[in-house]
Amino acid sequence: MFEHVWHGGAAADDATRLSALAEQLAPQQRVDAQAAKDFLKTNTDEALAAGVFGVPTCVVDDKLFWGLDALPMMRAYLDGHQNFDAIWDGGAKVGAGVK
Repeated sequence: MFEHVWHGGAAADDATRLSALAEQLAPQQRVDAQAAKDFLKTNTDEALAAGVFGVPTCVVDDKLFWGLDALPMMRAYLDGHQNFDAIWDGGAKVGAGVK
């Protein structure tokens, strides 16, 4: 799904692309629609409670890494970059740009 939305720069709502995606993701067996909705609602509620506000978001320890451009920062954290904590803590002190 992420590849469909972000890879290649084409419009995610293009009818031809959506048709190809639907074919690719077509379930091999019948899916219980209500169970799927319940699963999505539960996961959405858990994400909101964790502070997730966009996709893709990766959670590592107590840190949320949001957006594809945050992947190098997540890698630095996973690699134990010596200055990571200072950078992370400094970023947390920056106020909202718009209120």
